Amino acid sequence: MSKHNGFCNSAETTLRTLAVAIAMIWTGTSARADHAWPPIPMASPHVAPTQIVPTQVAANFTVYLGGVLFIEGGFDARILRDDYHLSTQMKTTGLAGRFYPADYQLTSEGRLAAEHIEPRRFYSYTKAEGDERHLTMTYSKARVPHLSATPPYSRDDLKEVNPALQLNTQDPISVLLVPVSGATDPCERTIPVFDGRRRFNLKLSYQGTKKMTIPDSAEAARPAKSVNAVVCSIRYEAIAPAEKKRRFTKMLRQNNDMKVWLAPFDGARVYMPVRFELGTPFGSAVLLLQNLKEQQVADLNPDKKRSLAVRN
Repeated sequence: MSKHNGFCNSAETTLRTLAVAIAMIWTGTSARADHAWPPIPMASPHVAPTQIVPTQVAANFTVYLGGVLFIEGGFDARILRDDYHLSTQMKTTGLAGRFYPADYQLTSEGRLAAEHIEPRRFYSYTKAEGDERHLTMTYSKARVPHLSATPPYSRDDLKEVNPALQLNTQDPISVLLVPVSGATDPCERTIPVFDGRRRFNLKLSYQGTKKMTIPDSAEAARPAKSVNAVVCSIRYEAIAPAEKKRRFTKMLRQNNDMKVWLAPFDGARVYMPVRFELGTPFGSAVLLLQNLKEQQVADLNPDKKRSLAVRN
């Protein structure tokens, strides 16, 4: 294998791993920890339950692999009562961007239930080395996703992921939102995910709490925002297809070094990631936030003309 092909394969494996992992704070089954759970102070001023304008949580992020800048991106989450609109984009940059140009854009809309999320529609656009794909999943009232992809997947791509396995799953970006009620621990839960091709679980376990500071930019000398975060370990469980020999799946399944830091927003009823770490064969991958903000905005959807909202 040439050095170029080896680098591209490594970059693709790591980028896809991070794409799954970044899409990771979620909600699935309602679970409470066995340990005494201290409520975490909010990261920003309290938003009254009767507030009628959306709350926006947005930030830029960078991912470093072995200390080298690998990915740049950003996310925008908006919550109005029990409705949410979430979008994120990321792309390879620096040396990785030169050898393996890739761009990921994902959007999800749906409903916040008491302890889980119910997506209504998910859209993703991916482009890697010139290959593009558009994917849409719409969800019925029974929480069954209906998939449409251009170019379409082959029958073999989905033959092991039957409709029963797709039931009550989340898309791979809505897992960035973790609703809680009362003093429920945002960790200690299993999240069922279907990304359009793969069905897998993300299992979170409580590791502790930590106070963090978020800088205004990657170059900022001084942190600008302080948050109290919950640290969760993550285990990846492949459901279908098994892909026992696939490098991407094997790397995630055997990984014992995935952690996410979750902080409370929107009156402490929703947690979102503020840091992520993943051990890889190429060094530690670390996601860091910059320019984190929580504020009230006029619209739930930042682009009404391209709204994904579908009321089934």
